[in-house]
Amino acid sequence: VHYVNDTERGVVWEEVIIMLPSYVNLIFLSATTPNTLEFSDWIGRTKRKPVFVIKTDYRPVPLSFNLWAGLKLHTVMEGRDGFLERGFASAANALLPA
Repeated sequence: VHYVNDTERGVVWEEVIIMLPSYVNLIFLSATTPNTLEFSDWIGRTKRKPVFVIKTDYRPVPLSFNLWAGLKLHTVMEGRDGFLERGFASAANALLPA
């Protein structure tokens, strides 16, 4: 799914999908496709088959954003807690001259 949006390889993947025989069934998996409905609509029109999109916001592994500063990892966002100012401040302080 992600290669279709690639500026260099996307056209090749589009052509592969278009040229596949109709008896080939397709399954696309992605946790981060931004244009799911647009992509699935294109697949349905191109292959002339019904497309079913199954979507969930459930994330079995929490998403975490970290900064590496002062030879230490500083968490600046974890799960759905939003921005963690203390983690950012800790990273910023680690970058200050001693």
